[in-house]
Amino acid sequence: MSARQAAVISLCAAGLAAVWWLDATWPQAGAWALIGLSLSVGFLHGALDAPLLQRKFANRWGLLRVLAAYLAAVLLSGWWLSGSIALALGFLIAMSVWHFGEAYGRWDDLPPWSAGLSRVVVGGAPIMLPIWLGPDTLAAVLAAIVEPAALQVWRATAMAWLVLLVAWILACGLPRPRAARHAWLELVGCAAAFTVFSPVMAFALYFGVYHAPTHIWRVWRAWTTSDAASSAKPQPALIAAGLLATLLATWSLGAGLWWLLSPDVPAAADSSSALHWLIVALAAVTAPHLVLIGTCSDFLSRNHRLA
Repeated sequence: MSARQAAVISLCAAGLAAVWWLDATWPQAGAWALIGLSLSVGFLHGALDAPLLQRKFANRWGLLRVLAAYLAAVLLSGWWLSGSIALALGFLIAMSVWHFGEAYGRWDDLPPWSAGLSRVVVGGAPIMLPIWLGPDTLAAVLAAIVEPAALQVWRATAMAWLVLLVAWILACGLPRPRAARHAWLELVGCAAAFTVFSPVMAFALYFGVYHAPTHIWRVWRAWTTSDAASSAKPQPALIAAGLLATLLATWSLGAGLWWLLSPDVPAAADSSSALHWLIVALAAVTAPHLVLIGTCSDFLSRNHRLA
């Protein structure tokens, strides 16, 4: 091990130790970590939809029409879901399971029949494990904004996911460990995170330190390693402009959603109101983001073995 590698490992260990201490001593640390990471790296990973749209729709007017449809989907979703936090949470959970389980070619060596099962099992890990590894803490965090019935539905869904997990382990994970190695890494990593940290902090780290940065890296890698990228991709200035405009639009829409929700969010001076807003905001932007990433999955899966 080189001195640089040792220094990186030491810094990561120190950072995790600091996060663990903060999580253990401040009950709202996980909620604020999730909010901060979502507003920064999370929104940036969503803003990368702009260059992906630029790549798929080189024609200017076609791009403008698609951007208008994308924006309309976000606005309509935000308006519709703002009326029910339980509905927003349900949609966000369902979409996140499917989105987080996007294969990107990482377990293509598994049998074709297992593709959907692998996707639900891997994508469901960061969503369903909190129910099993930190139910009381999760319920305490969400008690101010979600009705108990919504948590009961979540628990039932987590039970179904556990059954699918056992089926996947027996049918894929154990018989083909090498082909399933990427799936195993995500499952074990999520289990470790939700064992060490509180549920919200563990999810904040999954989303803000793993999922979003990995997506940013995956988009960059797809541009730089694709043979067709040099002729298909927009100029760097256009990409930067698209990213900036998308970030500004996202923050502006988020501010508008906060104003729309302000009469209904909890009035307590804690993270509840911000979490209420964040759940609705993420649910609103995830739907078009999920569709776009699905259509670009082949492009983003190129050279996945470099990961």
